[in-house]
Amino acid sequence: MTKQIRYIVLLICMLAFATNNFAQEVKGFELSINKDTILIGDHITLSIKYKFNPLIIPNFPQIKDTVVPGVELVRELPIDTVRNQDVISEYVKNYIITSFDSGHYFIMFPIIVKNPEDTENSDTFMSNIVQFHVNTIPIDTLTYKMFDIKAPIRYPITLSEILFLILIIFGAIILIVGGIILYRRWKNKQPLFGKPKPKIPPHIVAFKELSVLRTEKLWQQGKTKLYYTRITDIIRKYVEGRFSIPAMEKTSDEILADIKKNKIDELYSFEKLREMFYTSDLAKFAKYQPSSDENEESFKTAFEFVTSTQPKEETDTPTEEEKVKEEETNA
Repeated sequence: MTKQIRYIVLLICMLAFATNNFAQEVKGFELSINKDTILIGDHITLSIKYKFNPLIIPNFPQIKDTVVPGVELVRELPIDTVRNQDVISEYVKNYIITSFDSGHYFIMFPIIVKNPEDTENSDTFMSNIVQFHVNTIPIDTLTYKMFDIKAPIRYPITLSEILFLILIIFGAIILIVGGIILYRRWKNKQPLFGKPKPKIPPHIVAFKELSVLRTEKLWQQGKTKLYYTRITDIIRKYVEGRFSIPAMEKTSDEILADIKKNKIDELYSFEKLREMFYTSDLAKFAKYQPSSDENEESFKTAFEFVTSTQPKEETDTPTEEEKVKEEETNA
């Protein structure tokens, strides 16, 4: 209470010592509120009205957070105008304010005005005073009874919640399984969607490539090195696909050693196969020129090796063999 009295005395002193050159013009400012009594936390509207006067330039108060101690600004509204016969007669500035402390409050603002003919100098005047009272919610301390904080209420799980949880789990399982399937297809270089194309058996691929090699007649054109490169590559790919031996990156001796190790030599003459690789290495790296009989024999060895080591349960491979044999006969 003492603090409020000191505040009132201060305001009265400021009003008593305020002097101005535009006393009549400043009377055009009016400070007002729409309520004089509120409860803690309620909002009231603080309005500043200025009757338009071309002789002065007013500056409305710039309020940030606190209007006066104990009174807070909620929001500031834009300046509104009042027109009389399409001529501005009044400016209105509204502020929404509130208070969270009970008590009696007084509000007044310093008003800065300038003369349009002398804008460098300005005068400051105090507005009129508005007051309002903030009440608390009355509590009967005689009959009031305090209660402990209640524990959270546990509601039973509904069927819709269970179904929603099942859908989430089922959807997560589908996403995980689908991701694993797509990853495996991508890793195996298969199409991500749709059925993968059936893989052509290695011996079918070898017979077709040997057939193409026969028709190209490379060694007859003097391309002996390329001819033997093609033959050995066909055998390397066949050994890799048929017996899962990484033959493409190995030397001839390493391939022959793996053939011996995996007992593939029991299916075909190891000596003939070694002779073919030996002739091929001489032709590719030692500029050796094999005879026509050696060239024919190397092709025959490659063909017989694929024929002797192909899976016996296949039924379509003899057709490929017949095609190559027919081309040999025609040649």
